Amino acid sequence: MSLRNQVGLGVALLALLVVAASTGLAYGWFVRDQAAELRRLLLEDVARVAALLDAPVLGAAFVDPSTPGFAVQVVGADGRVVLAWGREEPLPLAPDPVQLPLDGRRHLVASAPWRDAGGTIRVAHDVEAALRTRADLARSLASGGALAFLASTFVGLVVARRALRPLELVVERARAVDPQAPGTIAYAGSSREVRALTDALNATLAAIRERTRRERAFLLEIAHELGAPLTLVNYHLAALRRERPADAELVSAADAAQELLRTSQDLLVLARGELERPLELALVDLRDLVQRVAGEYPGVRCDAPEPAPVIGDADRLMQVVRNLVRNGVQAAGRPEGVRVALEAGADEHRLRVEDDGPGLDAEALSRVFERGFRRGQGSGVGLTISRDLVEKHGGRIAAASGPGGGARFEVRLPSLASRVEDDAGDGLPDDGDRS
Repeated sequence: MSLRNQVGLGVALLALLVVAASTGLAYGWFVRDQAAELRRLLLEDVARVAALLDAPVLGAAFVDPSTPGFAVQVVGADGRVVLAWGREEPLPLAPDPVQLPLDGRRHLVASAPWRDAGGTIRVAHDVEAALRTRADLARSLASGGALAFLASTFVGLVVARRALRPLELVVERARAVDPQAPGTIAYAGSSREVRALTDALNATLAAIRERTRRERAFLLEIAHELGAPLTLVNYHLAALRRERPADAELVSAADAAQELLRTSQDLLVLARGELERPLELALVDLRDLVQRVAGEYPGVRCDAPEPAPVIGDADRLMQVVRNLVRNGVQAAGRPEGVRVALEAGADEHRLRVEDDGPGLDAEALSRVFERGFRRGQGSGVGLTISRDLVEKHGGRIAAASGPGGGARFEVRLPSLASRVEDDAGDGLPDDGDRS
């Protein structure tokens, strides 16, 4: 659950508790005060009737004719009703006021001793109207409480949304940070907590930038140190290989030197940050690139029957193909175990590189393009570079286990025709019309 939803739920629960507590207290106070007032009036009537019986007053009446539902009885010691006003049947004996149903209506009944005759004075008040008032109040409080709950919840959610908006902005900007070149996160709000969080994030990003700079500097130094002697070794071994092509050990040494030289070149690409440089776009035929790379590894099977024109950076695309083929040769242990197939399409071209090596397990499939993850003898950077370059060309790359074992890498790049259609759809003029 998101923080906004948690805060909203908390505000709603708090509003519900406050509204329920306030309406409950209001209703409880009213019921208590109403019950106390009804008891007081009933006891006063009982005392008034007793006083009139003990000391009659000329013109005084036991019952107010304008008061409906009021009954008074004087009951003798034998339980017979001696005098009655408002009700003939005997009222229950109730030393303390008690609520009882009489004739289908609720009454509050109380009694007091009639000292002179040894009997009792019994008085009943009809409280139906008072109880209806209590029920009406309960409904009014419930509807008012519901409205108050909705209003307070809405206001609380609006306030919570506004309070969390700066944090959401920081999160959005943090997600937009380029992991290859992390910049700073700007925040101009007044929230001290969000500012503290932003400062902590910026401090972390600054540490990452500094560490990346040091790692690149160190990697660049190592790549330079390796590149010079490897270039010399590769040159001499290549010359000796041409002189003695039948020497298997010499051929293996020349191949190993060439692979080390290309690995050092991959390291130089990473160290110099060349992946962040813009592409030098031109018209490129993927078939030519595939055939050239396959020719660098005698024994690799190549199936590229048709031209596959694309708009791209020839050097970068050559690096992608070379990294995939080299990865397959390393996995298979020999060039003959690698097959390269190029399928030209109307919308996109598909390049597949398959090997008959040990294949990819579940972990390798999920991590094969991670920098530093190694499969076999690889350096752990070639596939990462290939993925980044393919995506910069608007394409996709995927890895899978081959149907008969081994691994299969598939690259999909937009065709020249699809790029032209996209440019036409965007309303861009042709290259010949641009000034």
